[in-house]
Amino acid sequence: MPSSDRIESRRLETYARTLLEASRTEDHVYENLAPLVAQAEASPEVLSVLATMAEQGDLEHLPEVLDLYRGMVDEEKEVVGVHVTTAVPLDDALRDMIKQRCESDLEARVFLIEHVDPTIIGGIILSARGQRRDASVRMQLETARKVMTHNVKKTEV
Repeated sequence: MPSSDRIESRRLETYARTLLEASRTEDHVYENLAPLVAQAEASPEVLSVLATMAEQGDLEHLPEVLDLYRGMVDEEKEVVGVHVTTAVPLDDALRDMIKQRCESDLEARVFLIEHVDPTIIGGIILSARGQRRDASVRMQLETARKVMTHNVKKTEV
């Protein structure tokens, strides 16, 4: 499969996985597409995916995404979506390492939903199954600031 086809396939799968993870979080996995279409007006998760697809010029692929989504609901109920936020895009080697570590920690198959947020400066933020692990440089700096200001207040008393 050419690289551009692989990238497009991965992007469409990411849309469908994002819908699946959002629906799991809200405890309303769509067993058929009628509720998905009906909730599209009210569900912020669905609207967010549709907005991203529109921004990327991918709305014509919505039927494919919905087919992928339907297949994921039916076939991959044990796959855990892990949101991975980094300051820069992941390369293949780092992506594989994170996926293997998450699969080991979660004892389940994992699909990475990648986000890039330069404001975290460096490090990584992982979110899955309602839990969040923040090992970003931004969080480390915030923690250091809190410790330092707490210690300064103690010595002033």
